Amino acid sequence: MDVSVPSELLYDYQGKCWWCGSSADSREHRYKKSDVVRNFQTDIWKTGVVRVKSGSSREEYIQGANSRKLKFAKVLCARCNNERSQVFDRSYDIFAQYLHSEEELIVSAGEVHMRAVFGTDWSERTAEVLKYFVKHACCRLAEDRVRIPDGVLDFLNDTRPDLPHMSMDMSINLSVRDMTAHMRDVHGIDGGSLWSGPHQVWLNSTKTAIKSVNSHFGINCYFLGYSCDMQSNSGGLALQGDRLAMPSYRPESLEDVDIRDVCQDCNP
Repeated sequence: MDVSVPSELLYDYQGKCWWCGSSADSREHRYKKSDVVRNFQTDIWKTGVVRVKSGSSREEYIQGANSRKLKFAKVLCARCNNERSQVFDRSYDIFAQYLHSEEELIVSAGEVHMRAVFGTDWSERTAEVLKYFVKHACCRLAEDRVRIPDGVLDFLNDTRPDLPHMSMDMSINLSVRDMTAHMRDVHGIDGGSLWSGPHQVWLNSTKTAIKSVNSHFGINCYFLGYSCDMQSNSGGLALQGDRLAMPSYRPESLEDVDIRDVCQDCNP
C-alpha cells in the first residue's frame, strides 16, 4: 500500500468480513492453493521456495502450500471464503489449468478463447472466473483498509449483472517466461513463480478521498492488472465475444537485457 495515504481516508473493517459483515474468521490464499501446488511440487519445497516482499531484499522461506505467509489476514468469514465462492474457485481452477497446459499456444496467439476452455457454457463460467479475480482483489483491498464499493459487492451477490468500478486485463510478461525457462534449462530448477504488486493509490484533487487503487498479481508469465475506480460505473474483463486478449510485453528495464545477466544464480 502507498504509505502516503492519510490514515483518516482508510476504512476500518473492525474484524468483519468485507463481503457479508459477519466475523472475519477465515484466511484466503493470496494465490489459489492449486496454483501453488502446480508450480511448486514436493521436491521444490525441499530445495527452498522463497518469498521476497516489495522494497526488500530479504528472503522468507515458505515451508508448504498451507503456509500462513501465503494467505491474507482474516478479512473474510468461512462461509464466504468457502461455500459462497466455491463455484468461482472451481471455474478459476479450470481456467488456470488451461493457462498452464496451453502456454505455448497462448503466448503465440496472444489470446485465449474462453469457449476452448469451458465449452458451450463459456459465458457463465467466464463470469465466475471474473468473480474469483474480484474476490482476490477485494481481499487485498480489505487487508490494506480500502473500502470496497457497494457496486462490487452487488456484482458478487448477483444483484446486478455487470461489474462496476473494477477494470481488469491480462497480459504475458516475456521476461518472466524467459527466466522460468532459464532456471529450468540451465540450473535444473523446474518451478514456477507467483507475483503480487503493491497497491498504488490516487487521491482526489482535494486529497479528501481515495479516487482509485491499482495493482496486479501474476501466475508464472501471466499477469492480471486491475484498477478500482471509486467513481466509475463500468468494469470487468475486456472480452470480444469469447476472446480474451493477452498481449505480450517485456518491462522497459529488461527489454534489451540478456536474462543471464539478471539471474542471481548466474551472478552470485
